[in-house]
Amino acid sequence: MLVLGFSNMRDAAAALVQGGRIVAAAEEERFVRIKHVTALPLHAIRYCLREAGVRLDEVDAIAVPWKYWVLGRRAVLALGAMLRSPQLFRVKGRRSLERLGQEWAELAFLRSRLGRDFGAIHRRPVFLDHHLCHAASAFLVSPFERAAILVVDGASEAHTALLAVGEGRDIRVLKRIPLPHSLGQFYAAVTSFLGFRPDSDEYIVMGLAAYGEPTFASALRTHVLPLRPDGEFRLNTELLDFHLARVRIFSPELIRLLGPNRQPGDEITQRHRDIAASAQRVLEDTLLHLARSLHARTRAESLCLAGGVAYNCVANSRLLREAGFRRIYVQPAAGDSGAALGAALWWASRCGGMPDREVLRSAYLGPAFDEQECRRALDRAGLVAAALPEEELCARAAEELARGRLVFWFQGRMEWGPRALGNRSLLADPRREDMRELINARVKLREWFRPFAPSVLEERAGDYFDPPSPSPFMLFTARVLPAAKGLIPAVTHVDGTARVHTVDRESNPRFRKLLEAFERRTGVPVLLNTSFNVNEPIVCTPDDAVHCFLRTDVDWLVLGDLLVGRPVAASQ
Repeated sequence: MLVLGFSNMRDAAAALVQGGRIVAAAEEERFVRIKHVTALPLHAIRYCLREAGVRLDEVDAIAVPWKYWVLGRRAVLALGAMLRSPQLFRVKGRRSLERLGQEWAELAFLRSRLGRDFGAIHRRPVFLDHHLCHAASAFLVSPFERAAILVVDGASEAHTALLAVGEGRDIRVLKRIPLPHSLGQFYAAVTSFLGFRPDSDEYIVMGLAAYGEPTFASALRTHVLPLRPDGEFRLNTELLDFHLARVRIFSPELIRLLGPNRQPGDEITQRHRDIAASAQRVLEDTLLHLARSLHARTRAESLCLAGGVAYNCVANSRLLREAGFRRIYVQPAAGDSGAALGAALWWASRCGGMPDREVLRSAYLGPAFDEQECRRALDRAGLVAAALPEEELCARAAEELARGRLVFWFQGRMEWGPRALGNRSLLADPRREDMRELINARVKLREWFRPFAPSVLEERAGDYFDPPSPSPFMLFTARVLPAAKGLIPAVTHVDGTARVHTVDRESNPRFRKLLEAFERRTGVPVLLNTSFNVNEPIVCTPDDAVHCFLRTDVDWLVLGDLLVGRPVAASQ
C-alpha cells in the first residue's frame, strides 16, 4: 500500500510510505528556502512522488494530520479574541487572519487544490487526528513492540498533549490535555518574552539556559504552570495566554514576576539568562511529571516521544535518566513536519497496509544529486573542482580540518528533520578552543552563546561522553567526561554537556570514513558538526550549497566526490 502523507501547517512537509517502509520524506522549506514555511507542500510532494516513480493518482491514499473542521472552530475563537482586543488585532491583525483562512481553505478544498497541480485526484484525502499522527510517527518506526507514548507540542486541533500506549501496530489513547494548557506554548511565550521568535527560536532559549540559574523557577511553577496530582498541569492564562496571542503581549502580573520583557537586539543580561534557565527547569519538571505518570500507568520499559517539545534534547536526556524508562526513541522530525510521516504510517497501519514495521535508523530520506548536477552548479558559479577517490577525499578533508580549516560537506540524500547529520553539514576541528566563537561570528552570524554538536564514532562515544548511548538523530545530550573536556572544547557547552550525534557502521558510510580519517590524523574520532546554512533552511541542492559557500568564509566545499576550494585557493 502506497500512502502519501503531508501537512500544510507550519513546517509543511510530505512523506511517502509503502508497506510500512519510508520511501521519501522532506520539508517544504528546503525547496522554497523559507524557514518553517506554512504552505501546501507542492515541492515536497513532487519530490516524494519522483523518488517513488509514481504519479499522485497512483498512490493508494492521501493522509493529512489535521481535522480541518476542528481547526475551523479554533479560527473562529481566534477571530473573536482579536475583535474583543483592539491591541491584539493591531499586533496580529489581518496577516494572521489571512494565514488562518488560507490553511483552513487549503484543507477544506484540498482535492480540487491538488487537482490544479497534479491532475484529477480520484481518491478522497483522509484527515486524521494530529496527535495520533505524531504518536504514530514515533512508535510505528521505533524498535519497540510495546511502548508508552508521550506527545507534547503547542497545540493540535483541540489539545496540547497526548499520553498513550503502543502495542504492535495499535495505539491506545490514555489521556489528553486540552487547550489552553500548553507546555509548548508556555515555552514559546518565554521565548517571545526574551526577545526571540516564538515557534522558531526555542532552541536558542535552551542553549541560553545553561548560562543562568533557575531563580524564577519556583515563581513560574507556583503562579504560571502548577502541576496537578493526577499527572497533569495547568497554565494560568490570567498571567500568560499565548494560545491566542502568540505576540509580545504580557500581563502586568507577569512583568512584576519576571521584570520587563527583553526587546529584540537588546543586551542579554543575567536576569534574561536566569529566566531562560527557569523556563527550561519548569519545562523539564513538567515533562518528568507527565512521563512518570505515564510510566506508572503503563509499566512500559520503553518510551516514544513526539511533538515539537521533543526537540528539547536537554529535557529528553533528563527523562531518560529520571522517568523510569530504560529506553527512549525520538524520530528525527519530531515536530509538525513529522506529523506528515505519521499520517501516512497511521493510515497504512489502520488499513492493513503495513505488513512489516520498519525501524527508522537513518534520517537520509531527502533528495540526492549526481556528480553531473554538482558539476553544473559549480560551472554556473565559475568554480573549479577536483574529483577524488573516496579514501583520498576523506583523507584530504580530514587533513584540512586538522589544520583548522572549515569544510562544507554535501553528500547523498538530504536529512529528514532539522538536524544536519553528516550529509548537509559544516564541519570543523572540535579540539580548537576558539572554533565555536569563530564559526558563530564568521559563518553563522548568530549569538555567541550558541553551542555546536559533536559527531562521534558510535563505538568510541564512551571515551568522551557519559552516558555513551546511541544518539543517531542528535536529540539527546550527554555529559562530556572530565578527561575529554580539554580534548574537544569546541563542542562542550558551558554546563559540561554536548548534544551528541553517534555514527554507526551502516547509516552513513562516507561520513564515518571521514571521522575515521580524522581520528587517524589527530587521534580524536570526533568532529564539530553543524548545519550547512546561514540564516536560511539547510541547503538542499548543489546550487544552494554553492551559493552558501560563496557568501561565507568557509575554506572548502565537498560536493560528493568533488573537492572545491575558493577561486584564490584553487589557483595557487
